[in-house]
Amino acid sequence: MSDKPICKSRRDAVKMMVGGFAAIPVINLVGLGTARASDLPHVDPATDPIAQALNYVHDAATSDKRAANTGKDLPPAEQHCANCAFVQADSGEWRPCSLFPGKAVSENGWCTSWAVKPA
Repeated sequence: MSDKPICKSRRDAVKMMVGGFAAIPVINLVGLGTARASDLPHVDPATDPIAQALNYVHDAATSDKRAANTGKDLPPAEQHCANCAFVQADSGEWRPCSLFPGKAVSENGWCTSWAVKPA
């Protein structure tokens, strides 16, 4: 045990919080905090309930985008996961998507939640 008394001041609490927040980028640099899309399982439209609810398909050309195209910013032919705001990577055949946590979607895929990526 330590002979140093426990100090419960706000200053010490702030120091601990700042130290904790500073550790987060370091952990990410080491690679412990990020998942690689190549390591993630692919979304299976046949068995994944979220994929079924969002009508996800691996090939956007086979989807019925016209029925769900109300209010979209790009014509149906130009809508795919590679230019969607929910996809979390800029390159790769399979990319992580915030709509499918822990899974990767095809860059050519599409679902009814597609939204144009901001420029």
